[in-house]
Amino acid sequence: MTENAGRNGGPGEGRGEGPELIDEALKLVDNLQRKLLTAGVRRGVSAVTSPPPSKGDVWEEAIRLESEQRRPVLEEVLDIVRSSAPEVVGHLGRAGLAMAGALGRTWSVVEHSLEQTRVDASGQGSERAGESGRSGVSDDGDRQVTVEN
Repeated sequence: MTENAGRNGGPGEGRGEGPELIDEALKLVDNLQRKLLTAGVRRGVSAVTSPPPSKGDVWEEAIRLESEQRRPVLEEVLDIVRSSAPEVVGHLGRAGLAMAGALGRTWSVVEHSLEQTRVDASGQGSERAGESGRSGVSDDGDRQVTVEN
C-alpha cells in the first residue's frame, strides 16, 4: 500500500479522493441520520422501529373465513356448471365422435358382409344350375361332386 502511495504522489491523489470528499460523505450520513431521527420522533418511535400490526393469527383468519355467509344454493350450482360445463362438453364431444367413428366402421363391416353373402348366394345359385346339368343328381337326392380337368 505504501508503494502505491509513493508512486502516485501521495495518498488518494490518483483517484481524486481527498479529505474533503470523505468529510462531505460523513456530513451527508450525519444529516441523513438526523432527518430519520426527526421523522421517527414525529411519527412515534414505535412506528419506525416495529413492523406493521398483524391481522391476527391463522386460527382467527380461518374462523373468520368459515363464518362468512354462504351463497344461495342456486348460485353455487350455477357457478359449478359455468366452471365445469366446458370440460364436460369437450369430453362428451370427443366421446360422441369416437362412438360415431366406431358405428361407421361397424356398419361398413356389416355392409361388406351382407354384400359378400349376396354374392356367395347368387354364385351358388348359378353353380347349382350348372352342377345339376353337368353332374346330375342321384336317385336318393344326394349331390355328386365331380372334378373336371
